[in-house]
Amino acid sequence: MGKLKGIIQLTGKFDGLSFYEMNGKIVVRKTGGFDGEKIKNNANYTRVRENSSEFAHCAKVGKYFRSAFSSCLMPLRIPYVHNHIVSLFQGILKLDRIQKRGNRTVKNGLLTSEGKKALLAFEFDKTQKFSRYFPFKMEVDFTAGSLKVLDFCASTLIAPKGADQVQLQLHVAKLDFEQFTTPITQTSSMTLINLNDATTYDLVLSYTPTLQDSNIPIAVLEVVFFQKVNGSFVPLKGGGMKIVGIDS
Repeated sequence: MGKLKGIIQLTGKFDGLSFYEMNGKIVVRKTGGFDGEKIKNNANYTRVRENSSEFAHCAKVGKYFRSAFSSCLMPLRIPYVHNHIVSLFQGILKLDRIQKRGNRTVKNGLLTSEGKKALLAFEFDKTQKFSRYFPFKMEVDFTAGSLKVLDFCASTLIAPKGADQVQLQLHVAKLDFEQFTTPITQTSSMTLINLNDATTYDLVLSYTPTLQDSNIPIAVLEVVFFQKVNGSFVPLKGGGMKIVGIDS
């Protein structure tokens, strides 16, 4: 990369050279980068086309997924959550054993046990594990429409300072990762529990399931901590959400 000295001040392209300003100085370098026509047709750019196609698919799946759970995801304001979700689906797409590279899909990746495992292990907030403040085993029954939290005990939750209540709600979305039709969503009722309750029991959250079809149901548990102030419940920072089940 060369730097232009003297009184000549120009930017743009000229005779195979590109002039632009950087840190108050004019810098010159050879014009380069990808050629759009070559990327579309040249055999040397096959891998570029494959990567671009699959990334675009994962970005679309990520946006579709986020929109399905926006009601509980947006209030968390997790930095770079879009990037985290796209990266998740890129990893799952690579598990597709049906299509060749360039045509692999997230849906096919989710047909594998590794794909399901990656989805269930995903943390929306990389700065804290969901199990850190919600350390219970859970079982989802999509046929019955229920989530069972085994040996639940509210007093063992790691809650933010000042919290005295926790609210739990299950969100289920049936997603079409091929046609991206509007998700069919169902939720359980909101369950508000006093954090001083030391009782241990199997907590069940229920919803009304729909008939089985080709769409993929994914279940997410939302946890919100509250502090009671002058008779009103004020949400506190420290809750989160976790993918707790998938049926495909």
